[in-house]
Amino acid sequence: MIVEKFLFINIIISALNIFIIVYAYSLNFFPKKWRKKVNQDTLVGLALIFSTMLTMFAWIIFFYYKKF
Repeated sequence: MIVEKFLFINIIISALNIFIIVYAYSLNFFPKKWRKKVNQDTLVGLALIFSTMLTMFAWIIFFYYKKF
């Protein structure tokens, strides 16, 4: 029962991570004037790093509990 809930949570975390990856990729398509005004490239990079780490650890924990 708890494994199924954790699987659902992992899928949600992975979907959020994919959204951040797509957003980071699409930043190049915005005008440079707007990107300088908003200045969020560093923030998006940090969010990408930490969300990827969170996703990785969540899946590792899930497979650990699934195996044992």
